[in-house]
Order: sequence, then C-alpha cells, then structure tokens
Amino acid sequence: MVKIGGGSITYQSKPRAAKREAIARILSEIYEAKQKKDFDVIIGHGSGSFGHVAAMKYKTHEGLVNEKSRLGAIITKVVASELSFIVIDVALGLGMGIPIYPFFPSSFAVAHEKKLRDGFTDHIKVAMENGFIPLVHGDVVVDSKQGISIASTEEVLRFISTRLPPKKIVLATDVDGIYDKDPHVHRDAKLIEKVTSSNIDSVLTGAGGAKKVDVTGGMKTKVAILYDIAKSSNCNGYIANATKPGVIKKVLMGEKVTCTTIKP
Repeated sequence: MVKIGGGSITYQSKPRAAKREAIARILSEIYEAKQKKDFDVIIGHGSGSFGHVAAMKYKTHEGLVNEKSRLGAIITKVVASELSFIVIDVALGLGMGIPIYPFFPSSFAVAHEKKLRDGFTDHIKVAMENGFIPLVHGDVVVDSKQGISIASTEEVLRFISTRLPPKKIVLATDVDGIYDKDPHVHRDAKLIEKVTSSNIDSVLTGAGGAKKVDVTGGMKTKVAILYDIAKSSNCNGYIANATKPGVIKKVLMGEKVTCTTIKP
C-alpha cells in the first residue's frame, strides 16, 4: 500500500490546484517498481488543497450538525473526488497508461464514530487479480453514529488492510520521515529513523496535530494508523519523502533511503 500525501501533489496555498508533474513522477516510480518487483499495489492519495478546505468550511468531519451539513457533505465529497480523477487522467497520459482503477470508499464502507466498521473489499482483490491498480482516497462516508464523517486515506487503507493485509505500507509525504519536532519550523529537528513498540508512545506525543488545514488529524493520526496497520498486518511501514525524485521507488524496491521505518 502506498499513500501519497496531499501536500506532495497539491499546492497548499491554492485551493483545488494539483501538481500534475509531481503526480506523474510519483506514479511512474510506483509503477516502475511494481513492474520490476512484480507486486500488487493499492494506491491512496490525500486531499491536500481540495477536500480539506471544503470539509472545514462545512464542518463535515463533525457530522450532521446544522442545516448546511448535507449539502456540505456532497460538496466536500465531489471536491475530494475531483483530485482522484486528476490522478487518473495523469496516469492514463503516461506512456501506454498506468491501469489505475478508482474505488470510492463511500460505496464500500460504513463508519461508526468516524472509524470504518462494516463493508467489503472483494472487488478490490478481484481488480488486482486482473492487473488493475486500485486507487482510493479520503472520502465522506455515511456514519451510523453522526450521520456522516470523513474517512481519511489512512483510515481507508486501515480498513482495507483488515481484509487484504499488505506486506509493506508506505506513506509518501513532503518530509524525510518523523521528526522529534516540526522540521519546517525547527532547523535542529532530528529524524526518528525507527519506530517500534518501545518508542511509539513518545513518538505520538511529539508528532502533534496538523499544522495545515487538515480535518483528519495531522501527522499524529497518520503515524498512529500506520503503526496499527503495520502491527495488525505484521509488515513494515515507511514514511518517506515523495518530493525527492527516486525515493519512493527505492523504498518499494527495498533499497536504503533516508526515511522513518515503522516495525510492529
């Protein structure tokens, strides 16, 4: 599983603005590694400057809280899906085209108190068996407790992993990994190269919440879910810098790079 961070493929200062060249490069790296190593892969992407802004405006992550909640949920969903179609458009334009097939979480999973509980993934498995690369993204889903909620891309991948356990999960972001403090603010921030059961609690304490507009909890939530997937699937997780050419390909190829490794 590879989750491409929204900050890596969108302009955070410009609403609904995608970095098509970055999308093309990252997809190419994933596809080249897949062809060389012959593995199946599920790709997820964040919303960046697309879904998060709309979700914050309508408080979609809080559920059906006012008279605008229902229409706001629809607007947020459509905007988030817009980036997914851009990713597909870019994939189709690369050489002979990368066979990415979209799956919308709202159509195969139901949440309860913001966590995906019920659903199915048989269609995703069959798609991979037939040579497709499933693509998912954070989505507005129906919630049995609060009416609607937002399932982050990490939460979607966590749900899928309970049915289709991965052998490796990669969070492709805009930094080299997890730091003891925000590297964008502190020059002396130190990279935490390995996360295990012995230091996960202290890492989560230091990870903090989102610094940007992010209704899904920021780095702390991402790390917690990534560790959960690694532990339950008995696989390694990696947080690596997708803005540096070649890094994601090397991680998928099993080559050494500067990143954070998460071990169950």
